[in-house]
Amino acid sequence: MRVFLTGASGYLGGVLAEHLAQMPEVTAITGVGRTIPSNPLPSKLKFLQMDICSPDLTCAMAGHEVIVHAACVVLWSAKMSITRRDDINLNGARNVARAALHSKARRFVHASSMAAYDPRLARGRSGVGEDFPLGKGDSPFYYWNSKAVAERTLKEILGPSTTMLTIFRPIYIIGPRNSSTIRRYRENAVNLLGHDARRQFIQEEDVAAAFIQALRIEMPGPFNIVPDDFIRMSDVWRTVGVKRVPTMPLWVVLLGTWIRWRYLGSPIHPSWVRDVLVDLTGTNAKLRATGWRPRYGSADALGTAL
Repeated sequence: MRVFLTGASGYLGGVLAEHLAQMPEVTAITGVGRTIPSNPLPSKLKFLQMDICSPDLTCAMAGHEVIVHAACVVLWSAKMSITRRDDINLNGARNVARAALHSKARRFVHASSMAAYDPRLARGRSGVGEDFPLGKGDSPFYYWNSKAVAERTLKEILGPSTTMLTIFRPIYIIGPRNSSTIRRYRENAVNLLGHDARRQFIQEEDVAAAFIQALRIEMPGPFNIVPDDFIRMSDVWRTVGVKRVPTMPLWVVLLGTWIRWRYLGSPIHPSWVRDVLVDLTGTNAKLRATGWRPRYGSADALGTAL
């Protein structure tokens, strides 16, 4: 089995490359990314420095049976234009899907997110399942919009074909490869006045296990990848070791976050502050029915990144 992996130089792509390379069924992996990976690559993986919007993608993908699409701009820097961001997240997904059709891939596994759901409808909801409405792409959250629109694009292109489309919707992925999140939590710890939102964290090994399973059995359609539980933001601060957390009004936090993002190089856009206030939790019942089980709860998963 030959696997083509987009976003190979990113966090999730690196995790998946490491785990996919351990599968005896996988004979070779071609990974593409905009930057050269900083971590050592598995011997099975051949890396190509390539933009997923490149017209050369179709040629590079030829001969691969499985496409794993993990490329995405998650943390959007103010140095990157909106046009460029959407080109990668939206046009990139379209280009990858069309290349998969051309190469007649048997399976296409897409790394979406729980953020694909409609944030206005999802706010405060518990146990959100895969049949919950997707966003329309017009919310104040660029990341949520990207994931919802990308899913629709992939279904439109691949739906009529013989390529099986599996869509995974993980919640916030955490683990040893994502220790930078812990640093950001410590540097930006703040309680929003009147809120102690719920958060779910899924450990990177649990995410990789779902992707591995999708290569071994038929899993068409969308699947949430979430733990069985949740924790509160106050629990997050305690877990990462922040002893004193100031409490501020939302508008003060939004203003401060915008200034740091716009002028000081912070990768945290203000929409991530409002993201916390969506305060939804998802269910993993559909994925569990396939035999997958999470090894970590939210607090334990967060702890593995310390």
